[in-house]
Amino acid sequence: MKLDYEVSEISLEDAESLIKREHYLQGLSYHPNASEYKFYGLFYKSKLVGATQYTSYDFGRFNKVMHDELFGCHTEDCKGFWSLCRLAVSPLEEHNITSWFLSRTMKMVDAKVIVTAAEEDQEGTIYSATNFDYYGKMYERDYSAMEKQMHVYLKIYDKNLHSKWKKT
Repeated sequence: MKLDYEVSEISLEDAESLIKREHYLQGLSYHPNASEYKFYGLFYKSKLVGATQYTSYDFGRFNKVMHDELFGCHTEDCKGFWSLCRLAVSPLEEHNITSWFLSRTMKMVDAKVIVTAAEEDQEGTIYSATNFDYYGKMYERDYSAMEKQMHVYLKIYDKNLHSKWKKT
């Protein structure tokens, strides 16, 4: 029952431990231009059973170019632009608990825009279930494998922003 679950901000150490155990890539995502990380945990009766990692970027004088490339849009200061880098949830019996958890963390991060990507052989079903818009496959979404295509999803909260990418 969802009443037994709670979502809150957690430490890097707690997130890393769960993500190493439950995520198929077995670790957090670190980016050279990251300016901030936020981690959220899913607790079932006080036991950590899920974690997310969000990353914000500071590209300095390259804000417009880099945010256009990474998010398909930008603002003058590019604050509130977040990338969902990791989502990991222990196998649970509760129906739709992963989308329930993810939707709550998306509100907690207080974003103007959230971008995420799923590997080419992954479906990204969770992103569709949480109302991300799908923008097709793109290269250069993963710093460790730039030549690999990724499914790209974007959620824009700031109604004044519009992506230059085309939805597919």
